[in-house]
Amino acid sequence: MTSAGEGEDEREIRDLSHRYAVALDRGDADAWAALFADDIAFASGDTVRGRDDVLTIPGDQLARYERTLHAVTTQVIARDGDRATGTVYCIAHHLYRDTHQHGRFPFDLTHAFLIRYEDEYARIGDRWLFTRREVITEARYVHQVIPGPPVSA
Repeated sequence: MTSAGEGEDEREIRDLSHRYAVALDRGDADAWAALFADDIAFASGDTVRGRDDVLTIPGDQLARYERTLHAVTTQVIARDGDRATGTVYCIAHHLYRDTHQHGRFPFDLTHAFLIRYEDEYARIGDRWLFTRREVITEARYVHQVIPGPPVSA
């Protein structure tokens, strides 16, 4: 049986992935920075980025795409004291505009990624933070979409 404190820790760890998605989609650099330990290792493919590099990700995403939408789905956590590991699934939509015939016919697309994150977390002070996040793209695809109105922060 899980104690109240253990349940609260697990809720806080799960919440990290949801706050990660919202901060990234909104380009909220302050909320994004608050999720990571100072010694964060952010791995994608053969690249491992440190904190300074990680903090540029929201701005890079929104400069490249009109907007993004990260939907966190399945999440499994294994906790050991003030450390934990987790696997998180996410479907990440990256909306952008393209054109036919030299720009005369614009249309909107989503470049969607099926992502699995392999995470490590630590309680630092009174908060759980990411200490390592590995981004694994399981698949990706492109679809034409009809976007809704812009989302306000």
